[in-house]
Amino acid sequence: MFTGNKAMILRECEHRNGVRRVCKGRIDHKSFFENIEGDLLITGYGAGNRTMVTDLICSYAKKDNIPTLVLSGDFDLFRMLRGKQAAGELDRMMLSWPKEKNYHLFYGMSDQQLLRFIQMTAERQGYGGLIDRVLVYGSALLNIVSAAYPLSFPAMTELLQQDDDFISEYALNSGLSNVVADNIRANHDAGIVLRRVCSQMEHIFEGLYEGGVDTQYNIQKGVLEDNSVMVFYSLSSDQSIFNSYLKEEIFDALNRVPRIRVVLDDAIFVDERDELLNYLFDMKRMRKIELVLVSTNAKESVCGMGLNFANVVLFQHDDLTVTEELSKNFWGTYPYAYPVPVAGRPPAFLGLTIKTSVHWQIATEERLRVRAEDLYAQQGLFFKVSDLIAIKTTANDNVYLVESESF
Repeated sequence: MFTGNKAMILRECEHRNGVRRVCKGRIDHKSFFENIEGDLLITGYGAGNRTMVTDLICSYAKKDNIPTLVLSGDFDLFRMLRGKQAAGELDRMMLSWPKEKNYHLFYGMSDQQLLRFIQMTAERQGYGGLIDRVLVYGSALLNIVSAAYPLSFPAMTELLQQDDDFISEYALNSGLSNVVADNIRANHDAGIVLRRVCSQMEHIFEGLYEGGVDTQYNIQKGVLEDNSVMVFYSLSSDQSIFNSYLKEEIFDALNRVPRIRVVLDDAIFVDERDELLNYLFDMKRMRKIELVLVSTNAKESVCGMGLNFANVVLFQHDDLTVTEELSKNFWGTYPYAYPVPVAGRPPAFLGLTIKTSVHWQIATEERLRVRAEDLYAQQGLFFKVSDLIAIKTTANDNVYLVESESF
């Protein structure tokens, strides 16, 4: 039983704290994925739940509203998706990973795009002094290839298996000018370097590409065909060059369809200058890409990019500070109101103290709408209940705390 004005102050504190708008909720992840629309961020330890991520991808395949591209380096996810496909639960899906190297490298790209990656790889290998000659030789080679075939990496490497005399003679027989043939013959050393560069490029893309494979399948082709989901293995020995290539592929794909969905499953970005990272977030802002980021630590994985997502699922992180930093980024703070006593004990008279009621007033402090401790498992009457996760969608301004076991 409260004395004085405490009951009234508690009621007023409860009323003021209503601005927090954090409620208890209950939903399973399948229902959640079926009903959300727009960009989505899932971060924390729960992002490692492969069953949940598989169901996420299946829900997008079922919606089939825009082409979905999944970038992941997790073999377990690929195996689970292949199992779903074998069971007839997931059709119209294409997997490209080390077990199924079906990707046609540089298919449909321009010669300038291909030459750019030749230059990047050559510089990485230390051939900076020969770059100009390598590009002259490479440009001549690509002119020869494109005279007879659609330009692609396997078409180029197949011709490079021949010696320079054969290549230059082939150029003349194809009706090309003497200049093209001369650029091959006059840059023999550059041709040797280019062959080494191409070998390194095969290594960079070996998670997707088998040397000489001519499937005519890539991201550009996939968004135009009857595939609802394309899943690509996104880890490489040179992540920077690989990500730059993916950026070019997605750029070309968006010239063919108005919008695509990109699911990043703990994708790796080298730093804040990563071409793919910046391009995806730029296209997200322009609503050309619906971005779905699944990460055990979103703050770390996107190298400081702004995490402005319409839908957010926040699990606990290993570092509680990271949990609270992300919570502040997503939902900010509010003025938490609480009662404090303000009356002191009255003076004693002849050893006696006059008993009096305590007066209370409202104090405030700035608090996170969702603190790390809000997500801890709570001790119930007879047992410990599940950890909680925080969920925010576009449906309203509330943040919902949901038991992780039910999600």
